[in-house]
Formats: sequence, structure tokens, C-alpha cells
Amino acid sequence: MTTKVKVAQQLVKDTQLGASRSQSDTLRLWENYQDQASMWRSIALLQIPATAIALMFAIFMWATRSVTLQVPGKPLPGTYPAWDIPDTEFTDVAIDYINLIATYQPAVARRQFDAAKEMLKEPLLTKFNDEMMVTELQAIEATNRTQVFYLDPTKTRVQRTGNEVTVSVIGDRSKMIAGQELPIVTSRFKVTMTTIPRNVLNPYGIVIQNVEFKPNTKGEKEEKDGEGEQK
Repeated sequence: MTTKVKVAQQLVKDTQLGASRSQSDTLRLWENYQDQASMWRSIALLQIPATAIALMFAIFMWATRSVTLQVPGKPLPGTYPAWDIPDTEFTDVAIDYINLIATYQPAVARRQFDAAKEMLKEPLLTKFNDEMMVTELQAIEATNRTQVFYLDPTKTRVQRTGNEVTVSVIGDRSKMIAGQELPIVTSRFKVTMTTIPRNVLNPYGIVIQNVEFKPNTKGEKEEKDGEGEQK
């Protein structure tokens, strides 16, 4: 009987020792992973409110959304009448043309003149080919001539007559021939335009049908208000 009691007591001691050792191992394991556990707990505490905020924002965006469809206008054939086109469109075409033919260097003059031809309408196109593409261009390349035209926007005027629009532009021409600069000359361009059936490259169908050039307008009185609207 005594032997059995001793055995039982020994078993109890072993059990208590094992439990104590297991508890000690658990504490030691927790100490080893305490930093990682703290990090994951912090992430969880941040993730819960972040997820809630993101969910509320998504619900708000869904509830307040609006769909806007941009449908391009159907391309219409035909011709724009000049009175339906604003003055700024004619002014831009006239200035683009003037810049191509009045501001150049010998190396690029031919390319600029070729681009300017695309803006012209017969019979001006034939005249341009005979005078500008032959005589003028040869003189530019032979004399190594460089020119810059500084337009004065305060003296730009637009005049309308039926389906024709004339843009008058005044500016100063600075010319250099063979490295020698010539005196600055105040000049005027009058560009008369009309419209033809429009296309992809020319959405308004604006073409130039006549160009008048006066090489020296210095001291000349400005055009009267009845001749056009100052831009």
C-alpha cells in the first residue's frame, strides 16, 4: 500500500513538473515571437478602420457616380458659308500664310512655299507657281536671303463682302542678303479668302483666292473704321 502511494505521489510530481515545464516553454516561445505578434496586431488594428473607410468611400462614389458620353459630331458634307465662320479662323489662316512666305531662311524657304501652295485657289495658285516658286525662290537661294516679318496685331483688320473675307495685316520686314542687313520696311498684306467644300485637312474649307502686297506703308494713315473691324 505504501508503495502504491509513493508511486502516485511520484506521478503527481512528474505531472506538475511537466506542466510547469510546458508553461515555461510557452512563455519562452511567446517572448521569442512577441515583436512579430505585436506587429501583426498593429496591422490588424489599422486594417480594420482602413477597410471600413475604403468601403464607405466606394459606396459614396458608386452612389454619386455620373456617366458622360462624348459623342463626336457627324461629319457633314458641303460648304460653310463665310458668314458662319468667325473672324478668328480667317485671321489665323491669313497669318499662317504670311508667316510661310514672309519669314524664311534659304534652307527652308522651298518647303515653306510648298506648304503655302496648299492654301491657295486658282487662279492665284498658277500665279504663285510662276512668280514665287520660280522667280522669288531662285532669288532667295541665289542671294542667301533671310527675311523676318513682324506683324502688328493692333493693325490687323477684317473686312467681309458676301462670301469673301479680306484680312489686312501690317508689320515690319527685316531682310538680310549675303550677311548684310537692310533697313526695316513697314509692309502690308491683304489676303482675300473664300470657302470651298470642307475636308478632314481643312474643316472650314477656307482657301485664299487673292493676295495683295504693298512693300512700303510707313507714314500711311490707318484704314478707316468703315473698311473693317479692328482685331
